[in-house]
Amino acid sequence: MLTIGEFSRTCFVTKKTLRHYDDIGLLRPAHVAENGYRYYTAEQISTMRLILRLKTYGLSLPEIAAHLANPDSVALSEKLAEKQRLMKRELDTAERVIRQMDRDIEKLKRSIDIMEQNITVSTVERDPQTVFGIRKNISVQNFQELFGDLYAALAKNGIAELGGPMAFYHDEDFNAEHTDIEVAVPVAKGTAGSHEIAGGLHAYSTLAGPYDSDAFTAIYAGIMQWIEENGYHVASSPFDVYVKGGPEVDPQDYLTEVYFPIAK
Repeated sequence: MLTIGEFSRTCFVTKKTLRHYDDIGLLRPAHVAENGYRYYTAEQISTMRLILRLKTYGLSLPEIAAHLANPDSVALSEKLAEKQRLMKRELDTAERVIRQMDRDIEKLKRSIDIMEQNITVSTVERDPQTVFGIRKNISVQNFQELFGDLYAALAKNGIAELGGPMAFYHDEDFNAEHTDIEVAVPVAKGTAGSHEIAGGLHAYSTLAGPYDSDAFTAIYAGIMQWIEENGYHVASSPFDVYVKGGPEVDPQDYLTEVYFPIAK
């Protein structure tokens, strides 16, 4: 058997950590002597390695303990797939931030204000439009899943879309974890489950390129500034129209129109 020190050196884990794992029941020593010394078997090295690997995958200690208590390779694979999807989203976010930092570094080297935005705002009279949508209070991280629900509902009900997808933001303020969002597509008038959005005067701007929170913030800020400077107010929920996008389109070629219904 291995002493706690030998086990610690073999697994590259501190004795303090091993004592903590013993206390919480995650990995108990194979034997505890009358003097309190802890001893481990060579077979427990594999268990320790599994604990360390699952920690690197982002599993919490309670999640790891649950697996060790009831090993289930299928359930573990599903859990790891979930963690992998989360890590990929985080990686995509980090890569976008790095690209933005690269652009800002180059601007700063040339003494350019990195917050300067050239937003072109126009107005348009939109006709009333019939849409079929799904509206939920969700975390913004689940935004794409809401579109999945929408297209599943369209297929289930045999509804034909007559235009690009849209997203309406019904909240008065922003809460990333609890946002009132409706995703919809234009459909034929009289379609079961559809409703009409009002027409009228709208201020709008266009975003070309990938879906980026900073770029959207700049567009929204630019439109709101234009609305205030020109004596209008926001009449109802703003919305995006995804003119060009989707998995088959290069993100650099995305085209999104942002609309604010306005009135004097």
